[in-house]
Amino acid sequence: MQVFNINHLKVKDILYELSNYMQTSVKENFTEYTLEIPEQFGTGSINGVNFPNGVGMLSFKGMFKHNVAIYFKSKETHPLKFIYIVKGKLTHAVKPDAERKSLKELQSAIISSPKDAGHIYKFKENEEFFFQSVEIDRKIFQSHFNYKLEKLPLYFYKIFADVEGKNEMFYTSNYSLQISEIIRDIERFSKNGFIRINYIGAKSLEILAAMLSQYEDDIKNNSDPKILRKRDVNVINEIANYIQHNYSEFKNIDELANKFGINNGKIQQGFQLQFQQSVNEYLNNVRLNKAIELLNEGEKNISEIVYALGLSSRSYFSKIFKERFKILPSEYIKNKS
Repeated sequence: MQVFNINHLKVKDILYELSNYMQTSVKENFTEYTLEIPEQFGTGSINGVNFPNGVGMLSFKGMFKHNVAIYFKSKETHPLKFIYIVKGKLTHAVKPDAERKSLKELQSAIISSPKDAGHIYKFKENEEFFFQSVEIDRKIFQSHFNYKLEKLPLYFYKIFADVEGKNEMFYTSNYSLQISEIIRDIERFSKNGFIRINYIGAKSLEILAAMLSQYEDDIKNNSDPKILRKRDVNVINEIANYIQHNYSEFKNIDELANKFGINNGKIQQGFQLQFQQSVNEYLNNVRLNKAIELLNEGEKNISEIVYALGLSSRSYFSKIFKERFKILPSEYIKNKS
């Protein structure tokens, strides 16, 4: 097994330490740092950024050719980690001789290592991985609060008040497609430099809020039967992908129920829990995103776009377009030209 011992906590320093092990370079783009995994080690990349408010973001995506362990062993207080597994799995331990815990695809965890420990990430050879970690330096993060920490609910206070990292925490949460979608948004975002950094900063807080919200729901409703099981989440994910590629042919929710072998109520429940939207709202958002793309291309008029989206009413299209973008499609075209 290849072991990479990391003695720093800041994203930039972590990536430069890893680059020394892998004998490669680190690219910097307006304080976002990226390490491309060299061919002799595998494929993919590790990248991240730190922000002045104590929030950082680390992303691991790729595959190693050999078994790999990354051991974060700094003696300083480690950041509080909010980890979400988009693809594959991650084995975690706080020490070499400590219990190993596994995170699976679409699972999340809130992890804090005790003062005398760190974090060990283990990767199996030739297994694809993709996970995101929002890293919170609790001391700096607190300094940006405009209210007293004591006002937080006790279950949040215990997490964020432990600025010295005295207590160990490993809390796994239910499967969430909502967080996966936020991470995919970051992947799809094409702007660079200052705009991208601000976008990642906003999205990292969005991931943090989603995971804290999920944690709070789990604390309050630990045995709530409405929580989707993994197989339900997988089906909801398949349905969402189906809608994204077949929005122009979509008829009704009964069609989805028959096609995917899941009842209507479970589909609606799944979309509400995972995306905070009904199926129809999700469908309209997919159509509207495509509408913007077609309007920007400028090759179709509004009536042709309405037809391409699978809608039968131009007035309905104008209505939902204005609700979303605060402007009519015709006005959008004029402003664009």
